[in-house]
Amino acid sequence: MGRAVLVLVWSASVFCSRGGAQELLPAATEQPGAQIAALAERLGVDLLAANKKKPFILDLTLPNEVPCPLGRWLADRISESLAKLHPELQVIPRSRWSTASSPAELAQDKNQEFVQNEQRAQSLGAEVLVQGNFAAVADGIGITLIASDRLAGGESRMEVLAEIPMTSEMEAVLSTPLPQRPILGGLPKASIAGIGSPVCELCPAPEYTYVAKAKRLQGVVIAQVLVKADGQTGDVKIVRTPNPALAAAATRAVRTWLFKPAHNFRGETVPVVVDVAVSFRLGILPPPAAVTASATEASKKF
Repeated sequence: MGRAVLVLVWSASVFCSRGGAQELLPAATEQPGAQIAALAERLGVDLLAANKKKPFILDLTLPNEVPCPLGRWLADRISESLAKLHPELQVIPRSRWSTASSPAELAQDKNQEFVQNEQRAQSLGAEVLVQGNFAAVADGIGITLIASDRLAGGESRMEVLAEIPMTSEMEAVLSTPLPQRPILGGLPKASIAGIGSPVCELCPAPEYTYVAKAKRLQGVVIAQVLVKADGQTGDVKIVRTPNPALAAAATRAVRTWLFKPAHNFRGETVPVVVDVAVSFRLGILPPPAAVTASATEASKKF
């Protein structure tokens, strides 16, 4: 028998470099405190509703997990607001990060770095790890926060979205202009800069064909999938495949999937482009389809 595992991959392709960035947006005259407090409040409400406490907020990053000084500034402000608004959450102070036990070896890739961050946060007593990303949008910056209790053995995943104005205080923190929110084919990428991710509702695993099994074909097919505002799939573009036969099987299956559509920060359903990894493994009975929007979680399955 063969096994096909389906995974939504959170990824992007915009880098923090002066050459590929857009010009800075005009600074807003108002201070960002109210908007950041509102974002922290939404995060706090979701954590309390899920009965999750002791969060730690990592530095926010640009798309593709590129570090940026403004990401640290945003994480500091969000953490401070969350602790002030909801002391019952027992937010782990970000100032304690430097005292957390550091890994013995340097991370070789982003996946290993994230695991090490989980271990460091856990050593501080954190039960929920909040990561996030941001990029420039028309009226300021878009922010997507993702909270996970995986480091405490849970499977909860919460997503909080916002768009806040760029201010002179925030602009002063930047060392390079911000990149724009990633757009592919005229559509935003899922889970990035104020855009949420679609949730799989009916996404059966593709059939492991007789030919593929006979040839003992295995590996991971990576595809970019358009998920429409009504949750149906549109165009499917194969990005990487170990064999055309596996790509064809993955494409056939993906075209039948149905999702709960993605939303923007206003709660409106929006079409998005999402990366999907379909893993084919021989000799294992096919389980129900599994999906996630985390690139880190996705890569660990392969």
